[in-house]
Amino acid sequence: MVSPAQDDRALDRRVLAVLCADVADYSRMMDTAEEDTHRHLMRLWSTVIEPLVASNNGRIVKNTGDGFLASFDSGQDAVRCALSLQETLAQAQAPEPAEARILFRIGATIDSVIVEEHDIFGNAVNTAARLQQVAAPGGIVISRALLSQVQGVIDLVADDLGHLRLKNLHSPTHAFAIRSSGFEHLPVFARPYHKRTRLPSVAVLPFRTLNSAGATDYFAQGMIEDIIGALASLRDVMVISRGSTLDYTGDEPPAAVGKKLGVRYVLTGTIRRAAEQVRITTTLTDVRHGAVLWADHVDGALTSIFDIQDRVATKIVGTIAPHVREAELARAVRKRPENMDAYDLLLQGIDLLYSMNLNQFLRARRFLASAIEADARYPAAHAYASLWHVFNIGQGWSEHPEADAQQAWQLASSGVALDPSNSLALALCGHIKSYLFHDYLAATSFFDRAINCSPNHAWAWTLSSGTYAYMGRAKEAIERATFGLALSPADQHAFYYLSFLGLAHYADESYEQAVEWDRTALGQNPHFRAGLRVLAASLVALGRRSEAQEIARALIREQPSFRVSVYAPQCPWQNAQTRETFLRRLVEAGLPE
Repeated sequence: MVSPAQDDRALDRRVLAVLCADVADYSRMMDTAEEDTHRHLMRLWSTVIEPLVASNNGRIVKNTGDGFLASFDSGQDAVRCALSLQETLAQAQAPEPAEARILFRIGATIDSVIVEEHDIFGNAVNTAARLQQVAAPGGIVISRALLSQVQGVIDLVADDLGHLRLKNLHSPTHAFAIRSSGFEHLPVFARPYHKRTRLPSVAVLPFRTLNSAGATDYFAQGMIEDIIGALASLRDVMVISRGSTLDYTGDEPPAAVGKKLGVRYVLTGTIRRAAEQVRITTTLTDVRHGAVLWADHVDGALTSIFDIQDRVATKIVGTIAPHVREAELARAVRKRPENMDAYDLLLQGIDLLYSMNLNQFLRARRFLASAIEADARYPAAHAYASLWHVFNIGQGWSEHPEADAQQAWQLASSGVALDPSNSLALALCGHIKSYLFHDYLAATSFFDRAINCSPNHAWAWTLSSGTYAYMGRAKEAIERATFGLALSPADQHAFYYLSFLGLAHYADESYEQAVEWDRTALGQNPHFRAGLRVLAASLVALGRRSEAQEIARALIREQPSFRVSVYAPQCPWQNAQTRETFLRRLVEAGLPE
């Protein structure tokens, strides 16, 4: 118990550089070679880690088992230590097989912390830990505050990762991946890919307040901050900073303002307050043609201002991205092939990818490959090419599922290596880990990183729901799938989101809801075979055998070669009994063993 005297003592607060390190893929390594991995880590700890921290005037605050937390009085010492650690670890392990090498992720920042005898506390600790999570294996990510102390003093290469929205931190953190300029074997990070690949740009203009007193100006400003922050965490649109739009008075047409700002889309809005009620109206305009792509309004009570801001921002972001993508796709389809860049090629590949029609699916692969060829450093192209292989397996089209699974993993991993904060690539890494390799612990780690980097990414929430369903954590799966759907309600490929919600309800044994969601999904795309499988099993669970047989016949029409025994090794349920029950229900539905 803390005594009053202890509780009232003055806190020891200092400005320190904080370094957080963690072993990448530690659970997998321990699972496959526990004793060898432990001995290897302990050897590196005594021969590399402890000596280097000490020689750079650092203090190891605590050992976390597969990582450590260290503090330094000087930001320069912290950065020199991080660089030396990664370089020395890479050199020391060069003779080891790639799968046996222990790779650390390192995150670091500098700020005021509370110092206790055996621990340190404060935002710097949380920030360093979150930056570590977005670093590549063998890589280092530091904050802008720390970079400013060492730039020009230490010879290094810094790659701007942008403003990352890190979990449980209120404000975005401007982060940089660093490496020594003379040591090229550390992970290389691409500079922001929008410099090479054209992405649609959006400006959010100040919302107009329609009440005469102007009492809701503060509310309008907060709304703009929320929307810009949420849009900034997405990777398929570029949003310009609020500072660029402050001079807009509302007198000029949105399209004219958009042309001045050099953006393709403009979001405008009005806020009308009456007593304790508020109406927020928003409009998305295509600058080139002056056409309104989308308009909507939200009504609510002002009893909880921040809750309304969050709800409106979520709805706007979830609707803007699909509408922008559809408008961009329509443009891309009209362009001559030789004039397309990676973004246009990617959009056409995505459109064909989701058709679940084999001929169009094969064409999708060519577009995705062309997108990578047009810009090999474009993470989204690698991520969607990875998804192509996932679908190829799930639809039963793959002649070599194991090779496709490896290719899916390599492409998704490439997306993360190119951009460690790319939520789509991270989420696909997680989905591949659980769906194809049944490594659920590693999967949840990737999903945590994806959502840390982009809290409003519909894909990250939706794909993670599948993994939580496979693990039997059904309530969490439903929550995640529901939120993912809410973040992308207007998506033309919503059948995919709906299917995951059906899967989550199957895991929850709420079979009526599973049937409802899967039928809705298949109504949008009747060719999605994963949805057909879950629907058939759900109907059997309800005792609706004739309906289940009808769905089984539909699946056989889609995939005449389907056999439950062939599908069984791919079946992703973690619990053996759940998996056996699912497979038995497919047989009871009339699918051949």
